[in-house]
Amino acid sequence: MGSYKSGDSTFYSLIENYANSCDFRTLFQGLWERAHLPEKAIELFGRMVDEFQCRRTVRSFNSVLNVVIQEGLFHRALEFYDCVVGGKTSISPNLLSFNLIIKAMCKLGLVDRAIEVFREKPAQKCEPDVFTYCTLMDGLCKEDRIDEAVLLLDEMQIEGCFPMSVTFNVLINGWCKKGNMARVTKLVDNMFLKGCVPNEVTYNTIINGLCLKGKLDKAVSLLERMVASKCVPNDVTYGTLINGLVKQGRSVDGVCLLSSLEERGHHGNGYVYSALVSGLFKEGKSEEAMGLWKKMVEKGCQPNVVVYSALTDGLCREGKLDEAKEILCEMVNKGCTPNAFTYSSLIKGFFKTGNSQKDPVVERDG
Repeated sequence: MGSYKSGDSTFYSLIENYANSCDFRTLFQGLWERAHLPEKAIELFGRMVDEFQCRRTVRSFNSVLNVVIQEGLFHRALEFYDCVVGGKTSISPNLLSFNLIIKAMCKLGLVDRAIEVFREKPAQKCEPDVFTYCTLMDGLCKEDRIDEAVLLLDEMQIEGCFPMSVTFNVLINGWCKKGNMARVTKLVDNMFLKGCVPNEVTYNTIINGLCLKGKLDKAVSLLERMVASKCVPNDVTYGTLINGLVKQGRSVDGVCLLSSLEERGHHGNGYVYSALVSGLFKEGKSEEAMGLWKKMVEKGCQPNVVVYSALTDGLCREGKLDEAKEILCEMVNKGCTPNAFTYSSLIKGFFKTGNSQKDPVVERDG
């Protein structure tokens, strides 16, 4: 459908052309992917029969429902669903319809209502699939009802619906957030028994859980196991581990981990560098922090506002205000706008050294 905007007469002409050709499925998809106009999709769905002489089908209904949900309009999705299914249309919802509306309900925290819809499925000759169960489990976990989510795992297997890695990942994430790593271990064992192989999401979730519990050595060991299992660590993996090490006052170990990342062909992003630079300064290792900064620049990693601010804050902590101001000037000259934290660090630094007359904010506005 190209690149058109709401209000563009050419755009609306194009919509009418698609509608007149009865290619509603392409039209509904385009109204979300290109134009993000869920209300227009609902409106056209209502005009299909009388104006365009096109029969509404469950496929066109699902297409519009999906458009609305993808835009995050979950209440509107429920209204549309109730209007169509409870109205005069001859449309009977299918499995995808149920899965979409259950997703909307769970996003709104209406988990009990979603479970009611779930229980109605068999009566309507519509058996739930693995995505139905995963959506409900995720909703229950977010409501801190993990035990009920685990019961659903048992139920789905009794009903002949076999879990996938994504199913276990939902529950693993729930127990990790609760800090119950013993239950996580049992789930992983069960995962292997069911023939489900842990993927990158599984490892990243458990590594994050271990970091939250302060078990950094176990998290690093799991990283090695992840690599040995042919799962490729990504920015999330390394970022989680490095942030965990920094929080424990082990920024030097974090730098070593970053070096390991680079040896494997990965490159640290700005957030990883900012965490390490900030951590090294807080641990009194200013030389190592400046060395890491120079290494970052040499490797062609463009500093962002987070890295610049971390460096500025560290230099101010060390009382090196002239160097901090030089970094501020470099930051501005390179088109990177300082944020509130940047200026707050400088102001605190100047006041700490008794140079409040050289307030950087005053100089900036002067």
